[in-house]
Amino acid sequence: MLLAKNPSVRAMIQRDPLRLWISRNIQPLAFLSAYFVTIVAGNLIYATPWGAASLRASGLDTALLTFENTFTFGFWALLLCPFVVTPITVFLTRKVAAVPLNWASSFVSDLTPGTYAALTVLCYAFVGYRFWLADVAALFISGTDAVSSVEARFEILDRIGYFTLVTLQSFLPFLAIYSLIRATRDRILFWILATIFNTTMMSILLILLNMKWPVLLFYIGLVMAVFVYSARWAYLKAAVGAMLLVIAFLMVSTFVFRLAPASGVSTSELDAARNATTSEAIATTSEAIATTSEAAASHAPVLLIVALNRMAVTYPYYYQIFTKEGSVCGGLLAQLHFGQKCRPSTLVYSRIFRADGFEGRGTSPSSVHVSGYALGGWPMAFFMLISASVILGVFASLPLDHSAVAGTVAIVGAMAGYHMSQLPLEGVIIFDHGLLWTALLLLVILVWSVYRRRDVHSGRQSLKGIVDGGTVE
Repeated sequence: MLLAKNPSVRAMIQRDPLRLWISRNIQPLAFLSAYFVTIVAGNLIYATPWGAASLRASGLDTALLTFENTFTFGFWALLLCPFVVTPITVFLTRKVAAVPLNWASSFVSDLTPGTYAALTVLCYAFVGYRFWLADVAALFISGTDAVSSVEARFEILDRIGYFTLVTLQSFLPFLAIYSLIRATRDRILFWILATIFNTTMMSILLILLNMKWPVLLFYIGLVMAVFVYSARWAYLKAAVGAMLLVIAFLMVSTFVFRLAPASGVSTSELDAARNATTSEAIATTSEAIATTSEAAASHAPVLLIVALNRMAVTYPYYYQIFTKEGSVCGGLLAQLHFGQKCRPSTLVYSRIFRADGFEGRGTSPSSVHVSGYALGGWPMAFFMLISASVILGVFASLPLDHSAVAGTVAIVGAMAGYHMSQLPLEGVIIFDHGLLWTALLLLVILVWSVYRRRDVHSGRQSLKGIVDGGTVE
């Protein structure tokens, strides 16, 4: 049986006014806060006497500080316009979408443990099989420095394929957040164990991609879910979660950049590790964690500065290139062509890093409206920003406490808000972590919900006929 009794009435979360406001607006807040931290803050620093030092500390060229269009009125207007446009658009969208979405949410019921387990096991089995075929573990530990680590990442992504990434970065995060909401709300052993299992497995699988941000964004989604759905100590739990996120960022970054001594592992050492006893494996793992922790602590200032500049540095290049040269990669229709050679993200990467060996593969994307500006100037920038804000407004209109499914969709919408601060709008929709795949999973749940409602209703009518002495054909 797919449907569980909807416990929303007894499980209504009591939130203070501030927490309620944050919970109801978590999607636009995620977008604007991520955009400020990753793009705006860095550019504010570039406008100060410390700008050049910040760039040099990250190993970046300071030429952007002398671009003719840097720090002009248009530069600041494009940079800061989301803080005006998005709140207004979300407010207006909620006025239109709230009632229909409340009605539509009534058709979606929560999953039973059996159905949830079947979906989750199927997804993990598929991802695990694909990882095994690609020998991801060997590739993961093969890099000996930052360059070979990035090469290993490209090889991993190429071997496992697009739909493995869809399962790992769309379906499984949805199911993991769902289990956390059920565990927090219902406090049933199955959902608690499912949450522990999901957190462990997703951490391992996402780290094996040899990338920082997929696993960190997954953790951010968990922290947001805990804040919104905890019955008690929500602010304390969120604060602890934020501290753990910083630690996770430093640890994962240290390994991905191979900053710890002897980060790489040879083939002979890998074979020995496979044949090691449990005690030997535990000792080796503990030693590696200790070494990585020490390296993370010593490199923390540099890693934090690099994180500050990672996305911020792209904005002056986007504004300079596409203001001075126009839409050199073509407009929106040109970008929809399969195999299009010129993409704004790859062009900007080549201008920033020049011939570093990853040109044509490395990308430097930017937020939805900045990417729109690259395709069609101010009109396209506003079109993309308003479109993204409407999507955020739709997510913000969802009823938080109707069901765990609706709550999960709301948290996924907040994670999409982060992506909107980093990627063009089409990436937020169709990439492997895109909303298209969440919508597909939600459609499957909706269809089964409606089907099982009819099945349960039919069964009740049949039982009533028997009780009343009628005959059931």
